[in-house]
Amino acid sequence: MSDGRSGEAVSQVQGVLLLVVITIILAVLLFLMLHIPLWQGGSPEEPPEIFAITQLSHYCEKNGGLNYDSRMTIINSGVETYFNDDLRAEIFVNGRDSGALISSMNAHIFISTYHIGVERMEGPGSTGFYWYPGSRIFLDLTDGTFRPGDSVRLDVYHKDHDRIISRSERIA
Repeated sequence: MSDGRSGEAVSQVQGVLLLVVITIILAVLLFLMLHIPLWQGGSPEEPPEIFAITQLSHYCEKNGGLNYDSRMTIINSGVETYFNDDLRAEIFVNGRDSGALISSMNAHIFISTYHIGVERMEGPGSTGFYWYPGSRIFLDLTDGTFRPGDSVRLDVYHKDHDRIISRSERIA
C-alpha cells in the first residue's frame, strides 16, 4: 500500500536535484561567458585607439633642419586614467618591429630600465604615476627610426594580461 506522503517526498528530492543541476549548468555557462570570447566573425577585432599618435617629427629642435630626429607625441585620448607603470609599448615602422623597447610608460621608472631605441621620455602623462585623459607623452626615438612617408604604429599593452589595449597608426 502506498502512503500519500511518499509521493511528496520523491517530488521534493527530485525538485532539489533539478535545482542543483540547473544551478551548476548556469554557473558553468557564466564561467564560459567570462573566459571564452564569443564568435569573432573570422577576424580578430582591432584594438581601440586609446593612446593616439598626434605628431611625428623629423626636424632638429635647435635649427629646424631635417635630421630624422624621430620624435613622437602620444595623447591619452580615452576617458580612463591608467597607472602608467602597468603599460608597455612597441613601435612598428612599415609593419616591422622598430626594436624600440619601452617597458614602462612612467618616465621615472623608464630611466632605470634597460631600454633600446628610445633616448628620452617626457611629458605630463609620464611624469607621475598616472596617465590622465588628455595628457601627452613625448618620445625621442633613436634618430632615423622612421622617415617621412613611413607608416608608424604604436601598440600599447597592459602588463597584467599582456594584451594590446590600444593601437594607433600614422604616416610620418
